[in-house]
Amino acid sequence: MGIGISSIQNLLELYDLGYLKEANSILEIGSQEVHVNYKDLIHISKIAGISENEIENIPNVKNWPFSPRGSSRFFYEILGIKEYTSIDINGEYNSIPHDLNEPFNDKSKFNKYDIVTDYGSCEHVFNVGECYKTLHNLLKPGGLMIIDQALLKGNGYFKFDETFIEGIATANSYKILYNSYVISTGSKTENGTWKQFHIPRNAELLNVLDFSKLKKISSQHNIGIYAVMQKIKDEEFKVPYEHSLISERLNVSGFNRVYFQNPLSYSNIPSATKKIEDASLTEIIKSLLNWLKKKSRKIIRKIVVSLK
Repeated sequence: MGIGISSIQNLLELYDLGYLKEANSILEIGSQEVHVNYKDLIHISKIAGISENEIENIPNVKNWPFSPRGSSRFFYEILGIKEYTSIDINGEYNSIPHDLNEPFNDKSKFNKYDIVTDYGSCEHVFNVGECYKTLHNLLKPGGLMIIDQALLKGNGYFKFDETFIEGIATANSYKILYNSYVISTGSKTENGTWKQFHIPRNAELLNVLDFSKLKKISSQHNIGIYAVMQKIKDEEFKVPYEHSLISERLNVSGFNRVYFQNPLSYSNIPSATKKIEDASLTEIIKSLLNWLKKKSRKIIRKIVVSLK
């Protein structure tokens, strides 16, 4: 299992923007390797101020695509994340041996990690909901959950889309820091790294792609969905529901976007009725603006009717 160039680029962006400043620990589903050519890794890392010497010190980093490859563990250390843990059913690479189809009950590790990742691993767990519940339980409030999953041409049980990402965020009050599609073109850089590109997560953009080529170019020609989500509350994991069920079961009426000045960041504000003393200032202002908008429409209608 490995981290491609698009995921490495996003990690470097998070690092450069300061999102990893307080991050000391990371847990991955499946121990990951860096699937980027050494020269390409040096080139993209320089943008974030990381030197060639730091990259060169990653064991086996020059071997890719041959084994043994460089472990993601050492790349994270360069980013300041010193404590590395992974979960894998086979227990390889000093990972925690656990079947992710089953509940993870070691509460000593709950709310422990600053970052948890799913780089195309949870799709191989049939009980995928239990897998994400485990990630949620292990992640600290304020920590980041990074998801890089298949939208088309994955090799696991499941495909993922924006409803999955926003469903978790809505049900569990996560802030979405970053969300994109990842296009793997099936071609390589001059140094041999498989090319991948983040594009805005807009379904209309996918309509311009020629899907008939997906099977013809290579196994590396595919489309994924990528997200970085921030856990806000220390609460028990809630299973997402779609449509009217989310209101009935969780007392929220869906995902409502509120944009902030942070780069590519948006967050969820539940639409359920609540007491004003429990509402944030943003929620109060939004509700007031909606009320004024509805009120003004009614007044305008009355004026128009009276003029007739």
